[in-house]
Amino acid sequence: MRYLKVLALVILFFVSMVFFIQNTTELSKEITLSMDLFNYTFTSQPIHYYLLILISFCVGAFLCLVYFMADKLRLSGQLRTCRTRMSNLEQEVNSLRNLPLEEQNYPSADESADNA
Repeated sequence: MRYLKVLALVILFFVSMVFFIQNTTELSKEITLSMDLFNYTFTSQPIHYYLLILISFCVGAFLCLVYFMADKLRLSGQLRTCRTRMSNLEQEVNSLRNLPLEEQNYPSADESADNA
């Protein structure tokens, strides 16, 4: 499976390089981004298309990284909680296994609630 991932990554890299080489003239054109919001106009400096694509890719990769790190932290906390609970339950089962067996009748939960 690891080899398939590496192969897919190499193919993606190859296709990306071919795309950039074949479209160098188009990607070298400059673009000016602007946004009109409540009588305010925000305008960027002229930037090349390829720089815009690269910045978008980096921002997307960073946001994915932050999302997956937060998810990993949440899941590791949940795993720690489950392991603690499992350890406590194992200790309870072991302590119940070690109790001596007697022929004595123990009151049930219903009877002890009625007496209280």
